[in-house]
Amino acid sequence: MDPVAVIKTLMHHKFIVLPVLLVTALAAIYVYQFAPRSYEAKATYAIVNPKIPTAAELEKNPALNSLNSDNPYLRSADSSLIAQVVGTRLNADTTGDALLRDGLSTDFTVQRPPASFLIEISAASENKDKAVATVKALGARLEDDLMAIQSINGADERFLYTSLMVAAPDNATEQFSSRLRSLIVVLVAGVVLTFGAVSIARGFEASRLRARSAAPAGEGHKKSRRRQAGHDPDPNGPSDGTSLDELTVQDVLKPAEEDHFFAATGPLRDSLRSRSNGKSPVKETSA
Repeated sequence: MDPVAVIKTLMHHKFIVLPVLLVTALAAIYVYQFAPRSYEAKATYAIVNPKIPTAAELEKNPALNSLNSDNPYLRSADSSLIAQVVGTRLNADTTGDALLRDGLSTDFTVQRPPASFLIEISAASENKDKAVATVKALGARLEDDLMAIQSINGADERFLYTSLMVAAPDNATEQFSSRLRSLIVVLVAGVVLTFGAVSIARGFEASRLRARSAAPAGEGHKKSRRRQAGHDPDPNGPSDGTSLDELTVQDVLKPAEEDHFFAATGPLRDSLRSRSNGKSPVKETSA
C-alpha cells in the first residue's frame, strides 16, 4: 500500500475523516481522564520456622518434654511444604466468597516464589482503601490458615511455624496499564471507523461515476434502436418511408394516386417523357 496514495485518499474525503478523528480524540481524552481507574496493594509474608528445643534446653528444663510436638509439617522432608499449603488455601474459592461477603475486592492473587518461604499477596480495586483492606484481610486469613493446618494434632505453639510481615500494604498504587489498555482500544476503534467510513464513501463515489458514464451511452443506444425501427425517421428522407432508390422510371412517369411526391413534380415527369421519345421505359432503370 502506497502511503502517499492513502494520504491523498484521506485528504480527498476530509469532510468524513475529520469528524471521525475529532470524535476519536474526544473519546480518548475522556477515557484517559475520567474512565474508572485501578489501584493495587501488595503485601509480602515470610514463613518462619519454629524454635524447637535443643537437647541442652530439654535437659535444663524437663517440662519441655511434656509439650505436644506433633506438628505434621515438621516431619516433611520439604521444608517449603507449609508455604505451598497456605498459598493453595488462600487461592481457594472459599476465600473469594468470604471477601465478597465482607464487601471487599475479589480481584486478588497469591504467589509464592520458587523454593522460598515467602508468600506475596496483591489485590486490585477501583478504590485505594478497598484494595488495602482486601490485602489486610488476606493477610489475616493467611495467619489463621497457618495456625489451623499445624494444630490439627494439638501441637503446642512452640512447635508451630509463624508468619512475619515483610512488606506491609501501606498504600495502593494506580495501575496505569488499565487506562492505557482502554486508551489503545479507543484509538484502534477510531482508526478502524475512519477507514471504514472512507471505504463506504469511495464506494458511493464510484457508483455515481459509473451511473454518469453509463447514462449517455444508454441514451445513444436507445436512439439508434428507435431510428432502426422507424420511430426516428431521417429528416432528409421522404416522410412516407419510401426511398428514391426503390423507384423506377415507370413509377415516375405514371405515379400511383397515393404517391403525392411524384404526382406533384410535373416538370420532372415531363422531362423524362420527352427524353424517352414515346418509347416504353425500361423497368430495371431506376431514377
